[in-house]
Amino acid sequence: MKPKLIADMMLGRLARWLRLYGYDTVYGVKDDDKIIEIAKKEGRIILTRDEELAKRAKNVILIKSNKFEEQIKQLMELGFTFNELFPENARCPKCNGLIKEISKEKIKDKVPPGVYEKYNEFYICTECGQIYWPGRQWEEMVKIDKRLRGT
Repeated sequence: MKPKLIADMMLGRLARWLRLYGYDTVYGVKDDDKIIEIAKKEGRIILTRDEELAKRAKNVILIKSNKFEEQIKQLMELGFTFNELFPENARCPKCNGLIKEISKEKIKDKVPPGVYEKYNEFYICTECGQIYWPGRQWEEMVKIDKRLRGT
């Protein structure tokens, strides 16, 4: 079972990627006291670059680097797994809702016509309704994922 996380405002890119790897990651809370409160209430690990927040909180990981790839490597060294980008339990990088596959027919009027014609694989966030498909951005993310995992 993957741990539940909350990332501070300095870790937006990391939070979005953790969601895509299936980690339930709260992001967007600006107040440190509120981050600590949510972490305690929901049993979340705090991810932060803020040394003062790290000193005040329990169950916290102080992220050492500003560089995204080094942040991922630090988490890997701590036992976090990044086996599959977009696993069955992938989460929306925007809202943290679960992403599920959806039939092409159901999204016909929700994506540009060219996208609808070019792709057959589509996913939708069960919370915010954002639709995803394996386009150019997806391909770039897969390249980064392979580099991160050394595959």
